[in-house]
Parts: sequence; C-alpha cells; structure tokens
Amino acid sequence: MIAYLTKPITQAELWQAIVRVLSVTTQVATLSPVVARHTRRSAHRRLRVLLAEDNMVNQRLTARLMEKQGHTVVVVNTGRAALAALTQEPFDLILMDVQMPDMDGLEATRAIREWEREASRHLPIIALTAHALQGDVERCLTAGMDGYVSKPMNPEDLYAAIDHVLHNCGEYLYTP
Repeated sequence: MIAYLTKPITQAELWQAIVRVLSVTTQVATLSPVVARHTRRSAHRRLRVLLAEDNMVNQRLTARLMEKQGHTVVVVNTGRAALAALTQEPFDLILMDVQMPDMDGLEATRAIREWEREASRHLPIIALTAHALQGDVERCLTAGMDGYVSKPMNPEDLYAAIDHVLHNCGEYLYTP
C-alpha cells in the first residue's frame, strides 16, 4: 500500500495522495506523508489478538507493536497451538505466520474457517510472511486469510492491514 486516508479528508490530502500514488512530479515543494492522522479504527478499541508466529524475534516485535496500540496479545508458535488457543478464549483478530512447524498458517487458516462454519462467525486473519510474490498473496487469500503483510514488517503496513480487515469483516468475535 502506497497511501491511505481516513474520512473526513481535505481536498489537499486527496490531491497529495493521488500525486504520491501516481508518482507525478509537481510544483509542490514538500508533500507531507499521507497517513491516517492516527485515527485508526483498531486504535479506537482494544483488541484481543492471537499471534501465531514461530520466530521469537518476530513474536516480540509484533506483540510489542500491538501492545503499543493498547491491544492484548496471546502468542503461540504453531498453527496447531493457534487452533487450541481458539478453544480456550475468544479473539478479535489473528496474525498468522504462513511458515510454521507442525501446522503451517495456511493449513491452520483452513481449519479455522471450518471451525467458523459451526460458530457462525468470521474471525479476521492476517497473513504474516516473508513471501512477497503475487502468487503467495493469492495462496493466502485462497486459504481464507483476509489480509497480508510481508516481512520484514513495516508498522504502518501492519496497522493499515488491521484497519482494512476490521473494516471489511464487520462484527468482531469478542467485545470486552
């Protein structure tokens, strides 16, 4: 994602976003960064996040990014552990590494989507992976993931992906 805006937007913000996205050189001396003015939807409510990630460094980084936004994070290191965690407590969102031992993120996502058919609810899942090729994105979405963030992770990309899936998925599984 190159840019995103939140409503209400000004004409100048829209213009700057269009210029930035189209990579058009203008007479404007300096274009301010196009950001959401820190009015993220995910920042307005505290989320319960399940982080399924086998790499300890990525676990710490991602958990810290979520906690800085006020969210509660439960960390597991396999897809099978993610499935077990879902039976223990409710979550609003899953951040799922694609490549994990025991059960990878794609297989775990398919199993979660099966579980949801009985629960009649949709739990947003965002893929976290070092694979950044177009085919990899399609594999994640085909498996049932709602969004995709490539590693190494840019915090703004992660926050934007969370906002996007929460906006598109509607109701949350858990409300504190």
